[in-house]
Amino acid sequence: MRTPARSPQDEALFLDAARPYWHPIARSADVGSGEVIGVRLLDEDLALWRSADGTLGLTDDLCAHRGTMLSAGGTVTDEGCIRCPYHAWEYDADGQCLRIPQVSNQALAEKVRIAAYRVVDYAGLVWTCLAQEGEERRGIPVVPEATNPDWWLYAGAPPTWQCQAPRMVENFLDISHFGVLHAGNFGNPDIEIVEPYRPITNMDDLSITFNFPYLTRDRWSPPIDGKPATRFVDYEYRAELPFACWIKGAGKDDIAYYTYIAMCPVSAQETKIFWVTSFPNTLVYTGPELDAGFIPFFEEDQRVVEWQRPEWLPLDLGAELQMTFDRIAVAYRTSLAELGFPVLHFPRTRVSQTAASKATGPTGAAEEIS
Repeated sequence: MRTPARSPQDEALFLDAARPYWHPIARSADVGSGEVIGVRLLDEDLALWRSADGTLGLTDDLCAHRGTMLSAGGTVTDEGCIRCPYHAWEYDADGQCLRIPQVSNQALAEKVRIAAYRVVDYAGLVWTCLAQEGEERRGIPVVPEATNPDWWLYAGAPPTWQCQAPRMVENFLDISHFGVLHAGNFGNPDIEIVEPYRPITNMDDLSITFNFPYLTRDRWSPPIDGKPATRFVDYEYRAELPFACWIKGAGKDDIAYYTYIAMCPVSAQETKIFWVTSFPNTLVYTGPELDAGFIPFFEEDQRVVEWQRPEWLPLDLGAELQMTFDRIAVAYRTSLAELGFPVLHFPRTRVSQTAASKATGPTGAAEEIS
């Protein structure tokens, strides 16, 4: 189907709607003491650095003097400032210029400032909110068990997908593709019918929760009579609106663990996916084991999501058929629209109006097509 072109105004509306939230921009391990790296969030280039004492700084990736990108060879001073690689101007974590080497009157530096942003180390990730303090719509989305000393975390290498952030979030929440797309991993191709489930949306704490019991493939047990072993897992889902969510599953010996993802909307059309897994101390894995377990099914999803059309997640519920097993998609799309993300109107799916009305129902709630 032909999809309409998005305008610069549409992209600006999306980026503005995402601005009042905290987003991950790097793994904590990716910015060491004395290092400067460039990151991109909401179409803005930022310079991230860590001083010798571990303090983080985040500013626009642009020196006020000659437009030099601070991350392109910039260094960190002993005082914790970032030094421009071109003329060695120095800026502190508040964006204030503290030194201009080329002049004797350093009072001139007091008049120079670049934009700086709040930055926080949490759960193995570096987070920022580009909105001013007091203007954010929520705090940092909670990573389960991140502060529990009886649990440990692993932050995997974040892949970058060429898609809008909500597309990936909806994919992560979708439970009806397990046995189709992930049949070689945890998905069970023998289970086709999706049993009823009911997401609960709470706009007071910006969350959507639901449970989904599933007869999953048991990757830790040997085959039985030549067929893969299976076991029931009561998956617990929570979406932290707008772009983070987690699943509580069960690993070896049925010990619970969490898989958490948080989107970094690099732009309106590009998304960096930060994923963190948390485990009780009694459940031991290595980094390579976790990469081998998680990266393949992320790649399976990526091949599909990057080619979904329309490229932007349709918040107009009538643009696609909504079935009973799509209740989470309906809840998520409705919530994003309520939060002010742009509702673009796309050509309708080629089904009769009667079928479309049965699919969505009079209130937009998913109902089975007869």
